[in-house]
Amino acid sequence: MGYTRTDHYETIIQRHIRSGRASNKSEVIHQALALLDSVTRGQGPIGASFRNSQELEALLREAGPATPMTPERKARIYGGLKP
Repeated sequence: MGYTRTDHYETIIQRHIRSGRASNKSEVIHQALALLDSVTRGQGPIGASFRNSQELEALLREAGPATPMTPERKARIYGGLKP
């Protein structure tokens, strides 16, 4: 499996590995694809504050340009997901 490597994606992958959410690049990509699959099928991840891709897109649009992550925004975005 291949993908176009960009600094942006590499930064995301490394951040997830450093945080302990994943142990390697393949695991990060596997988790991302599983999330994408559940969202596009209209299920959303368990405990999320959105049920489908439209609700996720609305949350992202509402967030607007990049702003500092506050505990309130984090709670709204991640809902009941555990880190």
